[in-house]
Amino acid sequence: MPAFAGAPIFSYSFSSADFARRLAVLLIAILVAGAARPTSAAAGEDASAILATLNAQRKIAHQPIEGPPEALDAFYAALSRTAAKKPGALTRVCHFGDSTVEMDLVPGPIRRLLAKDWGDGGRGFLLLARPRPWYRPYDVEYDPSAKWITVDPGQPGGIRRFGLGGGLCEAYKDGAKTEIEPVKDGPVGTAFSRVEILYPVRPDSGDMIVEIDGDKKGTIHGAGSPAKDAFVEVRVPDGRYEIEVTAPKKGTKAYGIIMERDGPGIVYDHLGVNGSGVPTYLSIDKDHWEAQLRHRDPDLVVIALGTNDVYPDLDLESYKKQMAQLIHRAKEAVPGAAVLWMAPLDRATKQGSALVSNPMMPRLIAAQREVALAEKVAFWSCFDAMGGEGSMGRWFNSKPRLGAGDLFHPTKEGGEVLGENFYSALMKGFGEYLTKNGVAPAPRPKPEDPLSKETLQ
Repeated sequence: MPAFAGAPIFSYSFSSADFARRLAVLLIAILVAGAARPTSAAAGEDASAILATLNAQRKIAHQPIEGPPEALDAFYAALSRTAAKKPGALTRVCHFGDSTVEMDLVPGPIRRLLAKDWGDGGRGFLLLARPRPWYRPYDVEYDPSAKWITVDPGQPGGIRRFGLGGGLCEAYKDGAKTEIEPVKDGPVGTAFSRVEILYPVRPDSGDMIVEIDGDKKGTIHGAGSPAKDAFVEVRVPDGRYEIEVTAPKKGTKAYGIIMERDGPGIVYDHLGVNGSGVPTYLSIDKDHWEAQLRHRDPDLVVIALGTNDVYPDLDLESYKKQMAQLIHRAKEAVPGAAVLWMAPLDRATKQGSALVSNPMMPRLIAAQREVALAEKVAFWSCFDAMGGEGSMGRWFNSKPRLGAGDLFHPTKEGGEVLGENFYSALMKGFGEYLTKNGVAPAPRPKPEDPLSKETLQ
């Protein structure tokens, strides 16, 4: 769309009419992106062909990714092999965060764009049960029964072990069941060839029966001692199947399920916890969280927190130490992966008839940027991508509406705008990596898996 390529879409000095016009243009661009963007089939086997694909993509003005030039090299190296269609080349992303992530509002559009350009590696991780009614993941047919409950890190006390997705799912009635199936069409999540079910082995858990298209594959025995975290794997020919997991007895516990293809392709996990902030994640058992992440072995870890950390008496110096601690945990879990901190959206409050930014938000963003750069990880700001201070009010009043009525979440359309903006910044860096390094000659070494691989009985 050359008419607006390079234009400062989100400058907040626009008049209201100009702002609305530019937002409308961007949303139209998102809707026609499928026609404007070549598929991964054009990528070819070498860096020059991939660069040609990148150069043909529609360009938009975007909020840049900040940090050391090499901060995302591990991710770009993996993506280069995926784009070059190397056999088995899956590029994995784990995107942690709060309710905006839990609802898939920003991760979902990013997942679709990555998969459309570079291949569908499968839908990735899903909780086995809904933690809340608004957990409605994109790009999957997902139907857990109401006989499950989910405990997350926002609830105090208890065993602070919640699995990769931040939710311990427990059958509170006999016969709790979850049915999951790939979508019929779309850029991502249309098939799988490998399923993992992750769960804790505990004396107070129970069995789960696993079926694929009505064919019983076996039983998971979740009761046992000593306690440990485990997984089972089921392989099938690549295709679209219904997965059914049933807990015959109440008290059975599980973390979630992973659906992947053999590759090449992209797998993008959304791992949000409602109401969470940096202290919430630090409250999780450190060794457990790191082991879950190491098992998943992503090429990029995205941490998107801050919306729920904004309160008037926030001690920013203490907060910066906590943020650095969380970054250290991610680095320790997967030393070979890239880490990116995604700063939150603007958060507005009503003052009379006006919608104004929470006065703490610009200070929080500045503190997050400071820590991310000091820790030498990548940094990208939703707040700045929206237009900075006062932007949530403008997003709420725009047509179509981009900011939700609670004044701190995006609408679905707003999530698409942010996803497109971030993806454009990500691809700019990918082009620079390819120009300098070419396609990575080999995948990075896999870490030793800390989880126990079990066999269906």
